[in-house]
Amino acid sequence: MKFCLSSLLLLAPLVTGYTVPPVTSSRKTKALFSHETTSHAFEPSIQADGSSAAVSRRDLFSQAIVSVTASIMFSQVANAAEGGIGSSPDSPIVVLGAGGKVGKLCTEILANQGLYVRATTRSGRSILEKESPFVSYAQADVTQLESLENSVKGASGVIFAASASGKKKGGEPVAVDYLGLYNAAKACLDQKVSKLVVVSAATATRPDSLGFKATNYFVKFVYGDRIMDSKIAGEAAMRDLYASAGSKGYAVVRPGGLNDKKSVGPAKVHVSQGDVYASEVSREDVALVTVATLLKGAATDGVTFELNQEEGLAKALKDLPDPPAELVHAGAPSFDALLDGLLTDEQIKKKYPSLINDFRGDGMPSLEELVA
Repeated sequence: MKFCLSSLLLLAPLVTGYTVPPVTSSRKTKALFSHETTSHAFEPSIQADGSSAAVSRRDLFSQAIVSVTASIMFSQVANAAEGGIGSSPDSPIVVLGAGGKVGKLCTEILANQGLYVRATTRSGRSILEKESPFVSYAQADVTQLESLENSVKGASGVIFAASASGKKKGGEPVAVDYLGLYNAAKACLDQKVSKLVVVSAATATRPDSLGFKATNYFVKFVYGDRIMDSKIAGEAAMRDLYASAGSKGYAVVRPGGLNDKKSVGPAKVHVSQGDVYASEVSREDVALVTVATLLKGAATDGVTFELNQEEGLAKALKDLPDPPAELVHAGAPSFDALLDGLLTDEQIKKKYPSLINDFRGDGMPSLEELVA
């Protein structure tokens, strides 16, 4: 029987931060990416060319992505013509783990915004069915620091969407999700990359939750041991690096159980802090929120948040207290607006220490052992 991480995260309710130059938008850009959602936001425009009355699924998907992003995504988008993040092929946005489903979606969304992307995989292969002038490819192995130093050099922002693929495919959890994230953070700091956005996992700080335990148990047969422990160990190691550098140039997005459904839109997506709530969420929504987090700028410096769908929302653990209202963000008109008012990790520790669990993973080797 074949298992995958996304399906395992659905076995139980799961709840499974960067500095950039201010983004400016032209009048046309502001209108295009306003918070208002139109009734035809998800309807791709189709024109028959006389040669065929049918439109391929690939074309429909590409048009839908453009339509969704243009209609509901975020207002503070970086316009390539205005010198913002991803505005030049010499200072692209680097997506680590672009061969995965979320990484690929992030690449497509950014390219459809006219932003330059360097999509990386272990082999450096092309990942898009249709090539884009905004996408280049590079080899990057997150388990090798030297490889990352080269791949993120000159980057104006980095998205870490890598995760374990198993020993046979080149990476167990401790090597990718733990050491790999540490390496990515070190490379970003060494290369003075202004912003690193990490896609992690729900319930990372709740080892007593059924979701955490079940995911660890079943995933070990496919990807290797202790994937959830590795993810939180990687988060902790990354935060330690940024703290020692005196930087808040990071953000962590923790999605719940993943599915391959279409985006439900920002009004039906739930953002919270404190690792309390849980439900499933589509990979497309994860990618849209991850990109929005990157392009949001200083407003998402030093933050960590959970991302779920409103439908099916529940607590990861029954005995968890209800989080304060300022830690819950829902019903927003855009993905950008969902991220307004997020508290930094430091602020949450000071204001709501009872919600914070300093769990760093169980049975994890030290970084000294891993880098030796």
